[in-house]
Amino acid sequence: MLIYARADLESDLRRTLFWREDLERYVAERADEARMLALSAEPHVVVVDLELPGADELIDSLRTHALPHPVSIVALSHGAPGWLEGQGDRVDAILSLPPGPEWDDRLVDVLQMPTRKQARFDVSFSVETRLRQRADAQHGLALNISAGGILIDAQGLQLRAGDDVSLRLLLPAMDAPVEGRARVVRQPVEERLGLRFEAFSGNGDARIREFLSALASPSSP
Repeated sequence: MLIYARADLESDLRRTLFWREDLERYVAERADEARMLALSAEPHVVVVDLELPGADELIDSLRTHALPHPVSIVALSHGAPGWLEGQGDRVDAILSLPPGPEWDDRLVDVLQMPTRKQARFDVSFSVETRLRQRADAQHGLALNISAGGILIDAQGLQLRAGDDVSLRLLLPAMDAPVEGRARVVRQPVEERLGLRFEAFSGNGDARIREFLSALASPSSP
């Protein structure tokens, strides 16, 4: 889920299904950042605060430049929703601010919001990243991993959302690093970065699956 809204709305949104534990969230406060995250993270649900600059353009771009899968667009309105009459082809739902108890019922009925499909496991191992335009490597610590990506403690790293990086994952109990490419898709909290796997070298895909299977095993520590 991508949320394009002011930071001061977060406390209200946290009390709704937008902050359900099994949903991935990408938050942006600028229109250009929201458009970039839409392309890189490919969310199934996009929430747009209509008062922010570029909100209409973001909605139009999502409708005219479709993502690889269907996307539901929810508009947050600070006034009466009447202006949306006849614009059902632009947004799938409009929710009037401030949030009320009717929000969650409507979201369940209208959006049928997706849950995270990939299991995510807490881990701790070294991750080496390298920007394509730089020769020097940067080192971080993996915090959790799934088949689709990884969250790292990025304290001191010079990375930002949208960066393409090469990766070396020093997976525990593996005799050699797993190497590949990833894209930085989000910064969920300060000093933490979410990276989406793009491709792996050699049998990297199989080694990642083997590692995740071991983590999922009941006998795994």
